[in-house]
Amino acid sequence: MIVSKLALVAGALSTGALARSVLHDNVQEVLESDSTTEFKCDIPPALDPSKDGLPAARDIFSDEKALQLQVKRHSTIVKIPSISYDDNGEPGDDPRWDVFYDLHRAFAALYPNIHLRMDRETVNTFGLVFTIKGTEPALKPILLAAHQDVVPVADASTWTYPPFSAHFDGQWLWGRGASDDKNSLTGLLSALETLLANPLWVPRRTILVALGFDEECSGRRGAGHIGPFLEKRYGPNSLALILDEGGMGLQLLGNDTLYALPAVREKGHVDIWLELYVNGGHSSTPFPHTGIGILAEFVNQLESNPWKPKLIEGSPIYNHFVCQARYSPDAAPNITKLINKGDLDTLTEELATIDRATQYRIQTSQAVDYFIGGVKINAMPEYIKIGVNHRVAPQDSIEAVKANILKQIQPIVKNFGLSVSAFKGEDHNPEIELFENFEDGVVNPMYDVEYNGTLVLTSSQPTLVAPVSPTSGPIWDVFSGTIQHSFAFEGGKVVPVGELMTGNTDTRHYLNLTRHVYRWTPTRQGHTANAHTVDERIDMQAHLDAVRFYYDLIRNFDASPVAAFDGQTEVGEL
Repeated sequence: MIVSKLALVAGALSTGALARSVLHDNVQEVLESDSTTEFKCDIPPALDPSKDGLPAARDIFSDEKALQLQVKRHSTIVKIPSISYDDNGEPGDDPRWDVFYDLHRAFAALYPNIHLRMDRETVNTFGLVFTIKGTEPALKPILLAAHQDVVPVADASTWTYPPFSAHFDGQWLWGRGASDDKNSLTGLLSALETLLANPLWVPRRTILVALGFDEECSGRRGAGHIGPFLEKRYGPNSLALILDEGGMGLQLLGNDTLYALPAVREKGHVDIWLELYVNGGHSSTPFPHTGIGILAEFVNQLESNPWKPKLIEGSPIYNHFVCQARYSPDAAPNITKLINKGDLDTLTEELATIDRATQYRIQTSQAVDYFIGGVKINAMPEYIKIGVNHRVAPQDSIEAVKANILKQIQPIVKNFGLSVSAFKGEDHNPEIELFENFEDGVVNPMYDVEYNGTLVLTSSQPTLVAPVSPTSGPIWDVFSGTIQHSFAFEGGKVVPVGELMTGNTDTRHYLNLTRHVYRWTPTRQGHTANAHTVDERIDMQAHLDAVRFYYDLIRNFDASPVAAFDGQTEVGEL
């Protein structure tokens, strides 16, 4: 059966986005259908790296001296306003990128052993790749990733402390990027710096560090160049594991079960832009609706018709609740009951009402995030633009999002007699072609006004729903075992289980390098706050937790023989 399905997939190869989407979905179906074992949330053993003879993480990253060193390192990095803007030009052309030179100088000063013992390469000016070659080339490298950039600050006066002051109050370090993603960035580099400070430590397995610089703008210039750079050097499926930011951290249920929730899948992503060109005029004699009013009707229509949630059996979020039903059955008894009954419809309704974070792990989101229009208070606008951000759930698709937008705006287009140009030059499916008659306009609009309106719809470069990374097998066992060791606590159990990420990370550009892609910032729930908004901050004790984990992960993968070639066959891989 699998062979025949793969043959069908091969026959679907095409340069079109729709064909690529079909190919992706069918390959994923094949990969997922290869596992017929019902998920029971069996957990591999904890993995203690102490056999390598290095100091234990808790001995070197837990005292006051270690805390103050991390405060110094993290505050230095957070103080540098390495902002990426949606309208940035290319590196070298836009001086707003130049602040990243300051950040790179800070890295060199804070992490001398990394710069002494690892090869440092720049990719597209500000992307960074650090490499230390292992002594055993047969072992596949691991890639540790983070991004250097942060989102802009809307109004610094609304912050408790200035957003680039990196104020430390004894527990929290405040500042833009303190959590997203300089927490991971500082932690990864600090763990490696500690290992490389020991001249006797030479890794068996090659270690790569990839630092993009525009992840907050989809990563096209940073990771978008680093991915092909690494693939050219190492080849496809050449890495053992990629670890980047993301996931849902660590969540304690009751007093005895700590769930570690790395994202093993990401939603898809597409931005839809609607631009309206329409007649203007003096505001003293306005039309029934200005162009802003017309687009406001579009916004209202979309927000009144959200996408429907759906829980898919065997999906990461489903498996998460299988684990919860097994190890914490009394934490949410109704969810446990519905999981045990297999009542996915009722469970979907239940999950969609818990909170927005849970709702949008099973539902496509649409958010009108961008609006421009109007040039003068007494002149009706002639050009108006809105942008609608979508994070696409696995049960939906990029093309379904485009078709839905056209379906929703159809009655409004008719009311105003607008002409429509939809996704010209973009690959699309027959659903969209049904709406091409919009271009002819509408003969009998509702309003007897010559709006002479033209609506142009375009989309961003889409990101398909990511494949599901394995949550079984030797590579997962090392990852899971390290988590359990690093966060072990007396009288309790640590349960690593995959989850779905509602946003997107730089890993979208690294998917050709390995199937084992994990997006996880190892931070406890409640110990990081306000990413992307006012008063972003990180609990520095939680930051030390992350450093300890990265330190142990590197050691465990270096000691493990997983993902190695013996000349003909590969150990620890499908």
